[in-house]
Amino acid sequence: MATKNDTSKAAPESVVAPSPSKKNWKIVIAFLLCFIISVAASIGGTYFIMPKEIKPIVTNEDDGQAKQLIAMKEAIAAQDKTIKEIQTENNTLKLYLRHSSSTALKNILIDQENNIQAYLKVMKAAMEDLTKLTSGTRDWNSKYQYQLDLALKGSLEREDLLKLLKTGEPNDK
Repeated sequence: MATKNDTSKAAPESVVAPSPSKKNWKIVIAFLLCFIISVAASIGGTYFIMPKEIKPIVTNEDDGQAKQLIAMKEAIAAQDKTIKEIQTENNTLKLYLRHSSSTALKNILIDQENNIQAYLKVMKAAMEDLTKLTSGTRDWNSKYQYQLDLALKGSLEREDLLKLLKTGEPNDK
C-alpha cells in the first residue's frame, strides 16, 4: 500500500509543468501584438484626422520672389524700350551729322583747295610758256615758280588737314 509520502511524490510527477521557453514566446507574441495594434491605431487616427486635400504651403518668401521676378521683367521691358528709343535717336543724329552745315562746310573747303591747286598748276604752266616766248625772263620765272610751289604745297597741306578733320584719315596724295 501506498503511503502518504508515496502519493505526494507521485502527484507532482503527473502534473506537467509548462516549460520556461513557452512562457517567453507567449510574452514576446503579446508584446508584438500590442505594438502592431498601437501602430495601426496611430496610423488610422492620423489618416482620419488629416485633411483629404493637401494644399501646398505658400510662404511669404515665395510671394516676395514672384513679385521681384515680375518687377525685374517689367524693368527689363522698360530698358528694352529705352534702348530702342536711343537707337532710333542715334540714327537720327547720325543723319543730322551727315547733313550738318559743318560737314558741308568741310566739303566746300576741300573742293576750294582742289580748285586752288588746279589754278596754281595752270598758272605755273602758263608762266613757263610765257618764259619760253619772251627772252630774259628766266630769273623772273624761277623766282615766281618758287612762290607758286610754296602756295601749292600749302594748299595740299590744308587739304590734308581738312580731310583728316572730315574723316579722320590723312590724304593719300
